[in-house]
Amino acid sequence: MSQALPRLPLGLSDFAKLREAGANYLYVDKTRALAGMLQAGNYLFLARPRRFGKSLLCSTIASLYASRRDLFDGLAIEPLWDWSQTNPVVHLGLTGVDSSSVESLRESLFKLLADQARPYGITLTGRLLPDDFVTLLRGIRAQIKRRVVVIVDEYEKPVHDHLDDLPAAKRMRDVLAAFYGALKGCDADLEKVFITGIGRMVRTSIFSELNQMKDLTLDEHAAEICGYTEAELRACFQPFIGRLAAKNRLTETQAWDTLRDRYNGYWWGEGEKVYNPWAILNCLDTGKLDNYWWASGTPGMLVELARTLQRPAGDLEGLQATDLSLLFDITQPAPEPLLWQSGYLTVKAVGNRVYTLGFPNAEVREAWFGMMLGHFCGQRGAAGQTAAAVMLAALQTRDRPRFEQALTALFASIPGELQVDREAYYHSVFLAALQAAGGEIAPESRTDKGRADAVLKTADVIYVMEFKLGAAEDALAQIKARRYHEPFLTDPRKLVLLGAGGFAERAIRCLWEEVVRQETGQK
Repeated sequence: MSQALPRLPLGLSDFAKLREAGANYLYVDKTRALAGMLQAGNYLFLARPRRFGKSLLCSTIASLYASRRDLFDGLAIEPLWDWSQTNPVVHLGLTGVDSSSVESLRESLFKLLADQARPYGITLTGRLLPDDFVTLLRGIRAQIKRRVVVIVDEYEKPVHDHLDDLPAAKRMRDVLAAFYGALKGCDADLEKVFITGIGRMVRTSIFSELNQMKDLTLDEHAAEICGYTEAELRACFQPFIGRLAAKNRLTETQAWDTLRDRYNGYWWGEGEKVYNPWAILNCLDTGKLDNYWWASGTPGMLVELARTLQRPAGDLEGLQATDLSLLFDITQPAPEPLLWQSGYLTVKAVGNRVYTLGFPNAEVREAWFGMMLGHFCGQRGAAGQTAAAVMLAALQTRDRPRFEQALTALFASIPGELQVDREAYYHSVFLAALQAAGGEIAPESRTDKGRADAVLKTADVIYVMEFKLGAAEDALAQIKARRYHEPFLTDPRKLVLLGAGGFAERAIRCLWEEVVRQETGQK
């Protein structure tokens, strides 16, 4: 009889619930890294995208300072921590606050403070939030005779909830700025301040007034503190990988390759790349290699902001930024920091203090281009997604008539008033559709006479594609004349030239020819 698998900690953010006796939840021990991170300073800030385990990390720190040694039995930090010292903890989680209005936000923040004050019998007035915050911290210190640990999770969420309404977002920011500014006058009462969010905002007093705050976002101490490295997955989740492989009729090697491509790839310039925990836990729980992370909390303004980057076909690979340009300024919204903080981009390389950004993995890349396709199709986004999936399936089976029908259906799903009679527009829609459906679009092929509009690779075929507002014959002729296919002649897969045209008259037609390789390597 096979041994029962441990329970996956899907959606759990309470460290005590995860570690209590008999719970049988799988736990990846990050506490050695946690011990090092906490030594980095007394005022610490960490940014990670949503669904990356920040709330669980905050709960772990709260249990640590409360000296709950029973919860850390057998973990790496147990022999490293001084369990004789305890500190009172004020733990404020802003994930569920009501930010529908300034008044609602103030009421929610007051309730958070009141909940923390009640066990100590401390009375708050409810008149001025910063004053009540100070009263709470000083009152606890006076009673317990120990400095207070303050933990704030998702500190800026009320602002991000209103990014599609910047005046409202600024009003939320102003409330939070005054609220967090109360910490500045309580230094003597504070043992540690640990704050998380999805990104660091400038012009907010939490950073301008607390000038001793250390940002760990790109720091080596926190490189792997959230998310799972591949080594951790292999050490802790191996039985689940075997089950996933069997369910999807893959070898374990193929399962690892697929998981790495779909869910790994987040990197903050130090340490190892990590898997998104929400995505990988859902995948191992359901046994399905689906999209899980992207649907959680995406600001609606992302696509519109990204258009200002003027990237070809909406591709974000290779964007560059400095650490300062990755700070989000609500008074001057810029796409790079918001795309990075939202998790659509991650660090790919660092050199001379310049960060090169790109999509972390296939799940996020597909999500981004799905958003792009939805933007093109408007209210008929579902029809566009269906057409895209059929297009990709037709290319994988080399079914030209079906591909032509699906391509026609794709553009029929886009309202006429949204269409633009430029080849670059049709190129962008086509690439967004294929990548949203999971197609592997290779970097544009270059020859001495130019480059193809798109190159799609399947398991058996490489398609070199060109689009024309006019005749499909002209598109196919251009591929041949400019030898766009030559960079792929040494690849063992079949090589197909695909020309699409007729977009201007809404009478789309596709032509394709398979390249016959000769000994000279020419067609």
